[in-house]
Amino acid sequence: MSIYPNQILSLQTLLAKNAVPKTKTWWEGYMRGAIPFRGVGIPVIRKLLAEWIQVEGIAAWELSNQLDLALQLFESPIAEDKLAGILFLQDYLYDRFPWETLLEKYAGLYTRGLIFDWNTCDWFCVRVLGPTIARHGLPCATILAAWAETENLWQARSAVVAFIPVTLERACHPLIYAACARLLRREERFAKTAVGWILHDLSKQDEAAVRQFVDQNLGFFSVEALNNALKYFEAAERKGYLKKFKA
Repeated sequence: MSIYPNQILSLQTLLAKNAVPKTKTWWEGYMRGAIPFRGVGIPVIRKLLAEWIQVEGIAAWELSNQLDLALQLFESPIAEDKLAGILFLQDYLYDRFPWETLLEKYAGLYTRGLIFDWNTCDWFCVRVLGPTIARHGLPCATILAAWAETENLWQARSAVVAFIPVTLERACHPLIYAACARLLRREERFAKTAVGWILHDLSKQDEAAVRQFVDQNLGFFSVEALNNALKYFEAAERKGYLKKFKA
């Protein structure tokens, strides 16, 4: 049961009033029905969120209550409501608590099944988890990378995608490669595609390290993930790896 039903309903009403049917149809088609949408873009969600926080006087609440409210937005099955929770955390709260407290609460979003599609997962990673790593460094990064061992696909994916905003932090690279190796050994598409995504970013800094990782783990890639991992390699080398993979 909602502990802030009036506030949640007031934000949902704002979002519904600003919904664009064509946008809803496009997103639901793009996501292949993985999650329902209202049809509201992120800039509009951010604007409505700020208005809502002001009108409801939420900024004056105890921080712990604000955090509970932000996390409660994830309980809605609708994408934009979850995105509002993500933006609430990103813009107002992620840097105002000990990281240990945050990661414990964030883990609960996965175990309760409140993050169940790649769009919500990835926005949460790049807008909340990545900045949390950037702010708190290796102790936080180490715990987050260990999520690669969890059974929940989306929490495990987050152990890699959360590092997308901090790939320039070379101290994190051993953690990233270890998490990538673990995810590649899963069969789910979205475990493997997380690896392809971050490897093509890492290859901009250290192509040799990515090449070494691919050599050591080639048999565990999918074609999709391998293509993405090698995106910035020379075409001939990319073709050679794909030929070797398919052999």
